[in-house]
Amino acid sequence: MIRIGYTQTEKENEIQAYIDSHKIKKTYIFYFKKFKPTFNLNIESEYIEYSDIEMYKFFYRLLEEIDDSSLVVIDECMRTQNRNELIYNCAHHYLNQTEHKIVFEYFPFIKSKEDFMILLDFQNKGKYRGKGFEWEYLKQEDTEVKYKPILLTEIAIPVTEDNISKYEAQKEKLFDELGNKDPDTIPRNLHIWTGRFKKTVISSTGYYIARNSRFKLPNVVTYKEADMVPRVIIDFPHRRLDFNDYLKASRSRNIKFLSTGLPVDNFYKNDFTEWVERVREFAEASLCK
Repeated sequence: MIRIGYTQTEKENEIQAYIDSHKIKKTYIFYFKKFKPTFNLNIESEYIEYSDIEMYKFFYRLLEEIDDSSLVVIDECMRTQNRNELIYNCAHHYLNQTEHKIVFEYFPFIKSKEDFMILLDFQNKGKYRGKGFEWEYLKQEDTEVKYKPILLTEIAIPVTEDNISKYEAQKEKLFDELGNKDPDTIPRNLHIWTGRFKKTVISSTGYYIARNSRFKLPNVVTYKEADMVPRVIIDFPHRRLDFNDYLKASRSRNIKFLSTGLPVDNFYKNDFTEWVERVREFAEASLCK
């Protein structure tokens, strides 16, 4: 079974209900270190961190131990869009040892619905090998999606004509210095650069999150430091997974973004709102089985 958007308590209840209705002797729980769970279950449970999945010290022992009296739980382990990632392939070996498996993920994908195939591979690698995403698969597997709308609110930061001129000059400078570098570095750097127009509105009593630690303020953290506190977005991270992790940690649903209205801020804002729409579409489709 695949369960999307579940809280820690909901996961625990789902696991325990499964244990109670099957002859399970031991549960193996694979998790990502930033979101290590602690489930209060009535049978023996072993926790294996994501990066250890491919380690020899676990691999051969687990292949011997896991059988049809075992329940394998994959908890928040979609960490790359590469379906052929070695860690995924090692996890498939464990999952193939038992018919009892539960896959938990807070969002159905990292960037697009094609990523959902990673979760389907966990459920049944042989069945979906080499196949692209089809909506029909949601009807074929035991899949449930819990969805709460995500709303984005812009906090407008006034910019002057002089600010706009400086922005255009910085953009031209980045293009001139690009050389053989990845063109994507231009919007990445510009988005950070616009932070100079936002610093004056950062309140000492608020909570904020930024791509790096350049503001050197105690109430501004980076995405690597993200905790359970909902924060105002100064700039979005480049990697979608980093922002997904922030949403997963904070459970934030009302996103506030300091926006200059300059093209690069609009680019990142639109990229996020398009992702939100894809998540909504997926959740609604899951209800139409």
